[in-house]
Amino acid sequence: MSFVDLVIVGAGPVGLAAALEAERLGLSGVVFEARRPAASIEGFPARMPFFSEGRKIEIGGHPMAVLGAKPLREEALVYYRRIAERLRLTLVHRTRVTGLEGELGAFRVLFEGPRGPGEVWSRAVAVATGYFFNPRRLGVPGEELPWVRHGYRDALEHWGERILVVGGSNSAVEAALDLWRAGARVTLVHRGPDVRPGVKYWLRPDFENRVREGAIRALFSTRVLRFEPGRALVAGPGGEAALEVDRAVVLIGYRADDALLRAAGARFADGKPVLTDRFETSVPGLFALGSAGYGEETRSVFIENGREHARSAVGEIARRLRGTGGATE
Repeated sequence: MSFVDLVIVGAGPVGLAAALEAERLGLSGVVFEARRPAASIEGFPARMPFFSEGRKIEIGGHPMAVLGAKPLREEALVYYRRIAERLRLTLVHRTRVTGLEGELGAFRVLFEGPRGPGEVWSRAVAVATGYFFNPRRLGVPGEELPWVRHGYRDALEHWGERILVVGGSNSAVEAALDLWRAGARVTLVHRGPDVRPGVKYWLRPDFENRVREGAIRALFSTRVLRFEPGRALVAGPGGEAALEVDRAVVLIGYRADDALLRAAGARFADGKPVLTDRFETSVPGLFALGSAGYGEETRSVFIENGREHARSAVGEIARRLRGTGGATE
């Protein structure tokens, strides 16, 4: 039976950062990606700049070239995928890890890809699956209707439409502004009394001015009761009301997909895995990197600090494996 030192689950920015660190430390390994490298960035709004400067989301010491102050979606995609093309670790995309069994020194990693199921054995595993493909839902009737979306991509296709944006964080505020500028008639509904305090300083005054002038309608302390064909029923300070809408965009956050960690036997508390300061779960040799270890607390971890999680965890993995004779010196 042949082993690799490390299996990394997920080839987003944090998973790729872990792979680069593993290469630097001389570890052998395989990176599994269910879609394509950095696939979550594909789903970002088409013209959205990152909140972070390029240098803060660089990985492995590779500089990111950007035309403006902050990288755009396309620039980040090209950057991370060029890194993926040059990995020395094996990268297997369009292949989903379906199960993890074992502990430090002997993990059986089960996967399903275009050629069917398979398995690989690894001395350690790092899960870096992110959260973008696991949006939170309202849990109200009608949420499965085809015109209700949990995510936002391009405003230009919604010219002239009545759009309901649900949420009060950066993504919801930015989507509302983007849609309005593209010619949509926008109503934002948020259960809180105002948009969240963490909304970026350059977005908040823009949004508040649009609301003040009546360009965007904002209904605060209001929640969606249900969706029906062509309308959304909401309840707010003035009671219940029906909003006539063509499209609803629900942007109320995400939660980490923790199915793999739970199935592997990792201990959880308060909805997230219990981790050491090096991001190891209660299963020896099983690590959770970036937002994969944070449950619903996705606002507290980003590429900026997730890449540091990767460096810390892979350093610990290398130290542990060398102590057991499992990694190349």
